[in-house]
Amino acid sequence: MMMKINKNLIILIAFCLLAGTPYLNAKDGEPEHLLDGTTLEFYYQNGSGISMDFYDGKLQYEWIAGSPKGNMGKDIPYRSRKIGDEMYIVNFHEKQKPDFITLIFNLKQNVMYSSAIVKYGTDKEMTSFRGGIVEHVKR
Repeated sequence: MMMKINKNLIILIAFCLLAGTPYLNAKDGEPEHLLDGTTLEFYYQNGSGISMDFYDGKLQYEWIAGSPKGNMGKDIPYRSRKIGDEMYIVNFHEKQKPDFITLIFNLKQNVMYSSAIVKYGTDKEMTSFRGGIVEHVKR
């Protein structure tokens, strides 16, 4: 009986150690710029759309459809991390607006998701949590 408990305990510990390995290897140091050289065009379910270019650890975007059409930003530092096969999480902070945006791109399935706090700290503060379709990808 004691041997069985110890064997199960050893299996459980081994499983926990192996399951946690990806988290232990995640780099929290230097920001990664994995999408440099990539241009994306994506559309939210409400019809608004964005063209986004990644270069030299920075991004630029322009709203190309919907009510924010024409709004843009450029030379915004970004960070990214690969989270799966052709899947990336990206975030950037536009302090002058002030906006903080997180995007998830699944380029295998051509979908994206966003979570944002826009105009934070002002009386116009709002949050956004949306999904959309990636229409074009150029690398």
